[in-house]
Amino acid sequence: MLTRGTADLGTWNTPGGHPHGWHRRRRHRGLASAPAFVRYAVLALAAVLVITLGWRGVRWTMHPSRAHSDGMPAPYAPVAPPSELWQRDFADALDSAARDAGEGNISSAEMAVDRAESMITAARLQACAAEPDFFAASLANLDRVLANRPDDQRLLEHVTLARIEVAAFRSSLVPPVARTVTSVSVGAPREIAANQLLDPASLGGKYLDATVMPDTSEILLPPATRSFADNVRVENLTIEGAAQTLDGIRWRNVTFIGTRLRYEGGPLDLQNVHFVRCRFGFTADDRGARLANAIALGQTSFIVE
Repeated sequence: MLTRGTADLGTWNTPGGHPHGWHRRRRHRGLASAPAFVRYAVLALAAVLVITLGWRGVRWTMHPSRAHSDGMPAPYAPVAPPSELWQRDFADALDSAARDAGEGNISSAEMAVDRAESMITAARLQACAAEPDFFAASLANLDRVLANRPDDQRLLEHVTLARIEVAAFRSSLVPPVARTVTSVSVGAPREIAANQLLDPASLGGKYLDATVMPDTSEILLPPATRSFADNVRVENLTIEGAAQTLDGIRWRNVTFIGTRLRYEGGPLDLQNVHFVRCRFGFTADDRGARLANAIALGQTSFIVE
């Protein structure tokens, strides 16, 4: 009896009170009880998955540019710079305007042109950049819009205002001019008589500073006729601030900085005249459009008799 009892204790002397090997047999019971075809199917699917992933990895390594076309995410997707995005939207708006004008939807064309103009204004205020060829392409697109309805005065006005804003944007990109010469400050409009020449000798300096004047205040006042017959000339000066009407004065070797410039459609003579961060208020007609085009293209000389 003693011998049998000792043998029974050896058989059941485990922490759980179960025979040795009981846990091992229970752990494998689920897998062992599964049908054979299920086990084989699981192994086959695992093998296919490993081979597929391995093959795609090899193809991605050899041809990374094709990974995106195979459904795998590209390692890097370049994003267009903000400057390219707004220029693309600007061109799209003018394309829409050209289509609408061609279909006779003038109101829609005008709104599309206005939308393009607002994009140019935002680009100028945000100090966006643009390549030189942007301006020629933009003016060509505006020409294309107007070509569909060349006799429509309302469309001409909207397109011309957009041209003027393109010119202002071009002016905003001109590098600032360092003030390296003696300046003469003016606080009120200065009258210029007929046959008068305003130059460094008559002004007392090469830099006319009108920044203390209101933005809308006229800097130089020629005779009211504003005719070339008055023979008023301004030469070899840099003028900053306030506002100035260009009509009726012969401008030569002049740089305007931060000036609100007006053109009322009269006689105009610009010879080597530069515009730096200027704003423009031109007549919305053919003459205003031609002047805006010249400034937008970076031309420094322009004549209207």
